[in-house]
Amino acid sequence: MDIEAELERAMTADSDLFKIVGFKVVKVRTGRAELSFPYSKAVTRRGGLVHGGIVMYSLDNACGIAAMSVNPGVDQLTTELNVNFLRPLRKGPFRAIGRVVKAGNSVVVVEGEVRDAEGALCAKSLGSWYIIRQRA
Repeated sequence: MDIEAELERAMTADSDLFKIVGFKVVKVRTGRAELSFPYSKAVTRRGGLVHGGIVMYSLDNACGIAAMSVNPGVDQLTTELNVNFLRPLRKGPFRAIGRVVKAGNSVVVVEGEVRDAEGALCAKSLGSWYIIRQRA
């Protein structure tokens, strides 16, 4: 089974924004996830730069998928996502990468980054995801 293709299909079906941004699930491994997305007018702000909200959304998705890869529960919620914007995103395609730093019983801490087509680091993040063990 191709986990990346299955996950991409599920994410696209559940989110119009995921589809509009044009995310592709590149790689998912235990504790790690990588997404890519193209430069397009749909994700830019005035001046032709990728909008900061899209940068955060890409990190939330990449890091969330990394957290999901170690989640022993039934779901999860982002509880915090800190993002440092280091340089504007102009040259796509872009890569959003999430790596688990620490997986605890109820919280998973994940670091993320977004890089441009030349490999330049454009954004760095650190966030936490709360593990939901059972449905109410």
